[in-house]
Amino acid sequence: MRQFNAPPGWPEPPNARWRPPKRWRPKEKWPPAPAGWSFWTDEHGQPVRGPLGRYGGPSPLRYGAVVAVLVVLVGLVLFNPFGRGDSGQANEPPPTTPETVSPSTTEPTPTPHPTRTPEPSETPTPAQTSVRTTDTSPTPAPEVSPTSSQSSTEPTMTPAPGSPGVTYTSCAEVRAAGKAPLHRGDPGYSRELDRNGDGVACERGNS
Repeated sequence: MRQFNAPPGWPEPPNARWRPPKRWRPKEKWPPAPAGWSFWTDEHGQPVRGPLGRYGGPSPLRYGAVVAVLVVLVGLVLFNPFGRGDSGQANEPPPTTPETVSPSTTEPTPTPHPTRTPEPSETPTPAQTSVRTTDTSPTPAPEVSPTSSQSSTEPTMTPAPGSPGVTYTSCAEVRAAGKAPLHRGDPGYSRELDRNGDGVACERGNS
């Protein structure tokens, strides 16, 4: 059983069942209660919670605020799922819009492709092959011509060692003198400058 526990210096309650009336407040001449004083205890003197709305007990306003918050939270939990379901159903019809986009994209695609197919009938490749054959045909001609000319000139150049003093240590010196390329028998020609041994020294690719 709960009973009012008067602080030191306050008058004792008339009996153990006495309850302070609502809106009851201690007189100003009474000393203040010690900090953390329990105004309500059980028959064994253990502190307990006092009656609702009585002095030293919980305030009804606090309980009302807690109950109101709980009611609001319960209402949000119960009614929000239905609102979300309605909003989800309301959003379902708009996805029908991509149906109109699909035919518009397919219309322009088939028309340009068949028109481009007859273009490769011009066959520009055989023209290139004919040109390549002509390009390859003259290439062996100059390769053979210098060798024959060199072979014919070799006996003519042999008696001309009149300038044995002309020597080149590198193709860079030959090009600097404006004598590149050097053929076999020319002044300054040497096997060191003709690395591939074809009779022509310091030509392009042989330096």
